Amino acid sequence: MDLTKLFQKKNDEGGGRSNKVQKVDSSRKSVQKVVKAKKADTVKKAPKKPDENVAPWWEQSRQYLREVVYELRRVVWPSRKETIGSTSVVLVIVILCGIFLGVVDLILSRLIRVFVG
Repeated sequence: MDLTKLFQKKNDEGGGRSNKVQKVDSSRKSVQKVVKAKKADTVKKAPKKPDENVAPWWEQSRQYLREVVYELRRVVWPSRKETIGSTSVVLVIVILCGIFLGVVDLILSRLIRVFVG
């Protein structure tokens, strides 16, 4: 499709337009982009066939490991300060839960001794 012919048709049809619009159209004509034509016969590479000597599970394992490495590169790792802060919070919560469960266990064991004997 020839863009210059398309613009000429629009200008010829729009005789009743104001001068401003015609000036804008004429400035668009002067700034035309060069469009590269696509190559009609592009050669596509054939998919790589796995070697017959290599077991299929080996190829699947390699592909899995490649994907793991790719995902690990995308991970946003926490800083040292954030890691130490998170670890300390987890340790405090674990200690508090341990103390709570120990106290509950002590109370329940004493109650069972009283009732059983």
